[in-house]
Amino acid sequence: MSVLRAAAQKIPGLAPGIFFFALMLDAAAGSALDLAVDLFGEGQWAAARTESLRARAEASGPEVDRARLLADVSALRMGSGREEAKSGLLALWRSESTDLEIRCMAAYEWGRADGADGGTNAPSALEFAYLQTRDTPLFWRAGCSLYFCLKADRKLHREKPVVWQSLQSCRDAWPPEVWRECTPSKKGVSMAALPGQWVVAFYRAQIGPAIGSRCDLLPSCSEYFLQASRAHGLLGVPLMADRFVREPSVVSARERPVTMPDGRIRYADPVSDHDFWMKGKGK
Repeated sequence: MSVLRAAAQKIPGLAPGIFFFALMLDAAAGSALDLAVDLFGEGQWAAARTESLRARAEASGPEVDRARLLADVSALRMGSGREEAKSGLLALWRSESTDLEIRCMAAYEWGRADGADGGTNAPSALEFAYLQTRDTPLFWRAGCSLYFCLKADRKLHREKPVVWQSLQSCRDAWPPEVWRECTPSKKGVSMAALPGQWVVAFYRAQIGPAIGSRCDLLPSCSEYFLQASRAHGLLGVPLMADRFVREPSVVSARERPVTMPDGRIRYADPVSDHDFWMKGKGK
């Protein structure tokens, strides 16, 4: 574990994953995941993911879910295949047959990723991890992240008075590094991104509930527009128009299928596949 501790000191933002996977291996010393965890600890995300997938193919029982968790978290750290990784973490969290601690870790990682992507379901995932985990480092981090979610939404923390009071009571026990890791970025949203956010907010509040989930792509069209607007401002509009034109052909091609927790098949089509021509502009 010394490799992991050293890496945690050198690599910003790595500590949460290091804590979790180090603790996982305490319960499965000498497992096929040892190399994958060491690579993760060194910040070699791609190699860690590759080794995790190899270990998953050779593993059985709970080791399969541990390998799946590490592979998905490695993908998140890499920044590629983000939606597929989130889908995998969501499935692990929702799977009642999976070990509870693995579910809690998956819920935390998914909640943090969903919150960073502007999703609205992060609090429920973080609350699950906070209330269910028996692991102290995860308890701290899930609680601190949930605290900031509720603090930012007064309506939400009024709806959860018991949880809010619990967070207020235990916040003094959170170490400084936990506060640093979990404090939301103060980076503001650009003015050019606001129209896209307003359109998506209106759609989700007034139209989406009436017509239900119809999009066969991942992320959904509303989430795609939200991400495109945040990344590229008003250029999110032509990116969204391009998505609408391409959707039938992408679904027909049936490439990169992703099985959702409810069993539905959707097809990966992230913004990063279509905004390459914008990257580096103005630099």
